[in-house]
Amino acid sequence: MHQAVKICFFLFLLLGINKAFAQDLKTSVGTNKELDSVRKKLDSGKDSVVFTAKYIRFTKLSLSKDSIVLLPLDTSTTNIQNYSPLLQPLHPTISNGNMGLAARPLLYEPSKRIGFDAGFHSLDYYALTPEDIIYYQARTPFTSLYFVSAGQKEQLFRAIHTQNIKKNWNVGVNFNRGDSKGFYARQRGDNLNVAVFSWYQSPSKRYNMWASAIFNTMRAYENGSTVATGLFDPGYSKIDREAEPINLSDSRNLYRKNTIFLKQTYYVGRIDTSANVNNAVLPTNKVSYTFEYNNDSFDFYKNGTDVNNVLPPGIASTVFTNDSTHVKHIKNEFIYSFFLRPKNSSVIKNELKVDAGIRHDYYKHEYLGIKQDGTNYEQSRFAYQNITILGAAGYRFSNNIDFNLDVQQILQGENAGDYLYEAKSKILLGKTIGRIELGAYAQNQTPAAIFNYYHGNHYQWTNSDFKNTKIANLSFNYINDKYGFTAGANYYLTSNYVYFAADQTNNTTAILPKQATADISLIRLDVSKKTRFGKFVMENYIAYQKTDKNALLRTPELYTYNSIYFNNTFFKVLKANVGFDVRYNSEYANYLYSPATAQFYIDEQNPVNLVSRPVIDVFFKANLKRANIFVKYDFINQGLFQPGYYTVNRYPMQDALLKFGVSWNFYD
Repeated sequence: MHQAVKICFFLFLLLGINKAFAQDLKTSVGTNKELDSVRKKLDSGKDSVVFTAKYIRFTKLSLSKDSIVLLPLDTSTTNIQNYSPLLQPLHPTISNGNMGLAARPLLYEPSKRIGFDAGFHSLDYYALTPEDIIYYQARTPFTSLYFVSAGQKEQLFRAIHTQNIKKNWNVGVNFNRGDSKGFYARQRGDNLNVAVFSWYQSPSKRYNMWASAIFNTMRAYENGSTVATGLFDPGYSKIDREAEPINLSDSRNLYRKNTIFLKQTYYVGRIDTSANVNNAVLPTNKVSYTFEYNNDSFDFYKNGTDVNNVLPPGIASTVFTNDSTHVKHIKNEFIYSFFLRPKNSSVIKNELKVDAGIRHDYYKHEYLGIKQDGTNYEQSRFAYQNITILGAAGYRFSNNIDFNLDVQQILQGENAGDYLYEAKSKILLGKTIGRIELGAYAQNQTPAAIFNYYHGNHYQWTNSDFKNTKIANLSFNYINDKYGFTAGANYYLTSNYVYFAADQTNNTTAILPKQATADISLIRLDVSKKTRFGKFVMENYIAYQKTDKNALLRTPELYTYNSIYFNNTFFKVLKANVGFDVRYNSEYANYLYSPATAQFYIDEQNPVNLVSRPVIDVFFKANLKRANIFVKYDFINQGLFQPGYYTVNRYPMQDALLKFGVSWNFYD
């Protein structure tokens, strides 16, 4: 009965939308002659400009490394239903239940960071960074509003406003607010991002300045999981989700990440104006300077008893915990680049590019443990410096073949010896045949600071014998845009892998950092295909992974995402898709979660394989002029194949949920 109501409601919604648009268009277009005459009179009265998306162009820092590449706004409905950073088709995650809570990648996706790392990344999905900021060239003021609502369970609001205060000077602001209350007590994620940004380009286009001030506040309430472990077992006596007993009644993690960013570039010497795809200005010599200041804090708070021992007993207090880690980071980076290419060539070929630079990083790292009376039971301060040399070389044989090499090496400082060497090559075989992308990198990284030292109320450890983690990677990708086909293979060899595991000497709620003594091999194969059958479209993505150390590197062998929808334009103006998404991953030994450190860990002695079945979402999405809308029912198959599911041991995911979203762009 429950499933029948869901299906009937969805069909009724689609029919109602169709009927509403049909009535509106039939009564206002083509039959109202008086309205047509009024329009002609107004149109002939004075000239007017109808602003559209073509008046807005944007770039990002990643698109300005060599020359500034400007792209048009994407006003399509592509992937609009997957607005959550946790539900990206090609980058799936596991999480504690809903948006705003701790999460980590489902597939093996090692980071390419080197140097100092505090080690707190479970809420990174919700933070804005300088690389995320979009900079605009707006011939008219531009505002974009985005709103998603799932009743009281989940709400998201995003707003962007930008405008040029001069022809070559743009300013803007980002405001993001996400509030997901979940289905269970204290299963709330509350995120706020505010950013102010500006892009100035001199009239000669030689000088560019990108600046931003970013303020992130991520608050994840911690319930320590539900007391019951078999919520979805056939014999479990169901009660209201909000009434399910939880383990922690007053706990939360609060992360703050604040950034001041400034990047300046100046083109020296000749500027080429060779024809290229984006009509970009091509420098022959470039000087870049980047300044960045980060003030980050990671705080865990608890005030209450822990009757089920979700956490180890407190060292300073069994009731009250206020542990925090603070990191202040100042970065100064200088890079000189030069380009050698033929003059007055309509095709860019035989182009040589060389970068040489240096970066200085200063870190102030502090641990604080505060008692309920305001005094400290822990206060440790550290200061680090790193000097890194930066190098890059690239050669473009023609528009069809290029080769690039990037080098980062820390020469002096706390993390001396860390490096990242990466090589890439692209080969265009033909517009019909497609292209090949080859890659390889070698990485040597100091373990994150949290593995080496942590002194809190529930955990304390000091390690000085951890070796650097080394990763070697080889990759191959074949891409055919014409036929919507992509296939790739990645091989990873990881040495000295560091991870968190249950401390068997005490109890399963205590964790300790560990380091693998043997190398870990993993191969990953990815295939994606977009197929059209008339007005029906299928988008399929499959990832297969195989590792020789699955007991340590917890990841499923198979993951697949499939989207099937009907694509049609109604009444010549309403572009709509109706369909469903299916996500599935094979069973594997899952992770557990420690609230006090916001770290995911494994139980090596008692691994638990959680039941895994497909999760199906149905959706309707449409584009009408400046607005995109979608209606989505998550997990519509709840009760058909499964009553619910987990992705992290003991942390239930959301139940079936109806969502509505709309984005609206204003160009004047």
